[in-house]
Amino acid sequence: MMEPREIDWLHAVRSLAKVVGVSVLLFLALNVAERLVVLHVDLDGERTARVYGTAAQVVNPDKRFHGADLDEGLIRTVYTLRGEPRTAAPARGETAYTVTESLPGVEAPGLAEPERSALTEAVRAVEGEGGSGSPKDKQELGEALDRLPPALTAVAVVEFAWPLTAEKLVALNRRHGLCGDESVSYVYSRHHYDDSDTVPLSNAVVWNRDMAWVLPWDEPAEYRCETEPEAALAAFRTWTGLLREGDDLAVFGLTRDELVDAAREGVAYGFVADRWRLADLRKLLDDPDVRTVRVADLAFGLGTGPGAGIRPGGAR
Repeated sequence: MMEPREIDWLHAVRSLAKVVGVSVLLFLALNVAERLVVLHVDLDGERTARVYGTAAQVVNPDKRFHGADLDEGLIRTVYTLRGEPRTAAPARGETAYTVTESLPGVEAPGLAEPERSALTEAVRAVEGEGGSGSPKDKQELGEALDRLPPALTAVAVVEFAWPLTAEKLVALNRRHGLCGDESVSYVYSRHHYDDSDTVPLSNAVVWNRDMAWVLPWDEPAEYRCETEPEAALAAFRTWTGLLREGDDLAVFGLTRDELVDAAREGVAYGFVADRWRLADLRKLLDDPDVRTVRVADLAFGLGTGPGAGIRPGGAR
């Protein structure tokens, strides 16, 4: 009768380690291959710029961007934005910000989450329908603004009393002689934080039609003044139509579903006014569609900015 052979545990462990090692290598190889396909077959450098470069602008309303460069490589694509803080005073210098898509994912140092500033806090304070505010609050704010020189240039957030469709935004423009140009960025989705959610942070979506033109050879369309809200919403919907399930938008505190929903609803909760005259912001406060105006920055800088977005009477 043959005695059972003793198990060679060292050999068994080595064999198991080889199997596990090969499996891990195969898994990594498949993931790398899939990522390469995503990067260089399905996604090209232009799409990196259009998706992630635009997302970076959407969640950083405290910065004024202008100019960009695209550098496509074998295993990574780098999109570089240049800009400076969005202040009421004339800009001094600019900073280069990069958005990099590579095998590990998307990185955007300095752009992944907006910096804490008076403007980002004003954007985060937008509440939407049913928010706080009262006629007394508006009256007290109006009195405070009346005590300031009306010719001051301001960066501010105008919050609506209720969400406004593009059609109602056009009506608002016509009532006050506004032009929704590059100095106006619409808040299509509000900031919220919920630590019980799997994606706890959701940044506000602040959109200007210029954000859709992100490549050096893009040519922006002509602004349409009073009816610009309609063109801005159309551009926002076009952009969200580019988004896919696999896009790594979480780095920007965004999700594809929320962006698509915001574009479909097509309502604005307020807008960022870039270098408007304080007197023109004060007039808006008397409109029933406006809940409040939060001034983030003030400066004496008449004629120095890119435009106040007001016709007639705006500093241009």
